[in-house]
Amino acid sequence: MKKFLLSSLLIFCTTLQAASIDKAQVLKKHDLIQEAKLELVDVLFSKSSDTDKAEALYILGTIAFEEGKINNALDSWVDLVKRFPSSEQATIVKTRIDELSNIAGLSAQENIDNAVAQAYLKNADFWSDDRSKVFVIDSSWIPKVEAALEWYDQVITEFPNSTAAKVAYQEKMKTLLGWKERGQYASSYGIRNDFKKYMPILLETFNSFIQSYPDAATAQAFRYQIAQSYWSQKDWVNTRKWLNEIIEMAGDKDNFYSATAKLRLQKVEY
Repeated sequence: MKKFLLSSLLIFCTTLQAASIDKAQVLKKHDLIQEAKLELVDVLFSKSSDTDKAEALYILGTIAFEEGKINNALDSWVDLVKRFPSSEQATIVKTRIDELSNIAGLSAQENIDNAVAQAYLKNADFWSDDRSKVFVIDSSWIPKVEAALEWYDQVITEFPNSTAAKVAYQEKMKTLLGWKERGQYASSYGIRNDFKKYMPILLETFNSFIQSYPDAATAQAFRYQIAQSYWSQKDWVNTRKWLNEIIEMAGDKDNFYSATAKLRLQKVEY
């Protein structure tokens, strides 16, 4: 009986341990970032499998990158490649470590095995501590929309049908919808700058988005933005087309955008 209880306890503890990555993911999902990081560190110092430890390092790097802590992200990913070179996660980050380092203007943690050289570097760092840790890029005359679209498309191409691709689609459409800078000499971008150029790209992107994510909760919001963009151009036909599509997609149950579309249809022309 004692052996049975001990065996059951070991199985229970192992199950809890194996769930650590899942727990960290849930914590991260609910913005409990510090708790998620602690959970991932616990995985690294537990008897978890190498697969879980590789995943923990990968997620730690991802969190650091999302927080803008490029050095920490690179440290985690370099450690991942070093400790678990054959892991799936290492394969993902191997080709990107140098790329991220170049973008940030940083070096992926170099191993300095000379104590004297390291001391000299620390002395230099003391005097230049106020220097910028990340390079600043002057974006004057650079086509911002095209530069952004290139990276969104890279995510969509490399990680199809993933959460990352879904986010990339949504952010790409927001970029195409455009914005206007503040100030007397402010510039406009996307549709707000060149409707004829960017609207076809937006429509194509939206169609691809819907095909990949037919149940996306944001679809109605983007339909309304498209209708509103046509409305700003006094294209009443396409305005009505997209407003009616919102209502049709809502079916018998109204939502915020279908109710708003009905109100807008009462008076479209101005």
